[in-house]
Amino acid sequence: MSGIDLSLSQQKENVRIDLAAMFRLTAHFGWDDTIWNHITARVPGTDHNFYMHRFGLAYDEVCASNLIMVDEHGTVLEGPEDVNTAGFIIHSAIHMNHPKAKYVFHAHPASAIAATAFKEIPFLVQDSSMLYGKVGYHDWEGLSVDPDERHRIAENMGSNTCLVMRNHGFLTVGETAGECFMNMYYLVRLCEVALSAKASTLEIDPGPESLWALASKQYEAFSPGLYEWPALLRKCDRLDPSYKF
Repeated sequence: MSGIDLSLSQQKENVRIDLAAMFRLTAHFGWDDTIWNHITARVPGTDHNFYMHRFGLAYDEVCASNLIMVDEHGTVLEGPEDVNTAGFIIHSAIHMNHPKAKYVFHAHPASAIAATAFKEIPFLVQDSSMLYGKVGYHDWEGLSVDPDERHRIAENMGSNTCLVMRNHGFLTVGETAGECFMNMYYLVRLCEVALSAKASTLEIDPGPESLWALASKQYEAFSPGLYEWPALLRKCDRLDPSYKF
């Protein structure tokens, strides 16, 4: 095997480990939904193939070695042929159309999903500004089992890093596992704050609009995941290092 092959093989293993860590961390943060929802990663060296978890596994059961690989047609290339149809539709929409989005995270966090029923989710507190101008919206079309919906998901994602799937759930993307995970972290926080503020019935002051754009620009010095992901991997190691195998 050549050095290039070894390098690609190591890249694939690293992606598998990072993706498995995302599943374990999702369970740890309480964002999982038994066996439902999905997180995927593009396979290094391919245009559209991606890793996803085998349908039927709980998130705390996912590890690097039991991920499956599928192509843009939904054909399983590695592993058992247990694919969540909605998972394939939603994630292939991004992997086929947004090459920089190497990781794609779809979740229905119980603490925040009610916010998907808002016409638009308000930005109210400082850390939400990390996502200001980066959140798109996709209208509910029922269960995501129609291949044609992929075009609309991809279009509504656009250049955003987050997509609120109205009356459904959340979608975040990233060039790295850490970026994708932290985008979800801040999107969940954005929605939790909005729900709490609206439930309070107190008058809400979102602050000057000009400051949201400024704060968003300032946050560019703290790229999501750059500092957090190594710490989160250490947390995974302390919780259960089996995710790596």
